[in-house]
Amino acid sequence: MSTPYDFTELPDGLWAKFEPLLEPFKRKRSGGSPPISSRSIINGIIFRLKTGCQWNMIPKCYGSKSTIHDHYRRGAKHGVFDQLMKICLEDYHRQQGLHLSWQSMDGSLIQAPVRTKKRCG
Repeated sequence: MSTPYDFTELPDGLWAKFEPLLEPFKRKRSGGSPPISSRSIINGIIFRLKTGCQWNMIPKCYGSKSTIHDHYRRGAKHGVFDQLMKICLEDYHRQQGLHLSWQSMDGSLIQAPVRTKKRCG
């Protein structure tokens, strides 16, 4: 049985399509700590999105939480993730086929529990 923590990183073929979109976001200045690879950062973002964990719970092998979060914010602001999603959908359609004539959505709405004061004795 698979869990959200059974994370596999991006395959090489998909990464080759992602990489050109991330080129404008590479660090240009020198100094400080060595730059983290864009692939590692994207894998960290995908890990966070897939697991739903907090930013500070992303494994350190992907880089610091602040670096990954900063790249996520900049990428989202510039529409990079919309483009990455389009690439993923095209790749999936090529491999499996998308059938968009039928779609469904699952959700639920429930009232939040209300706190009540406990009665003393």
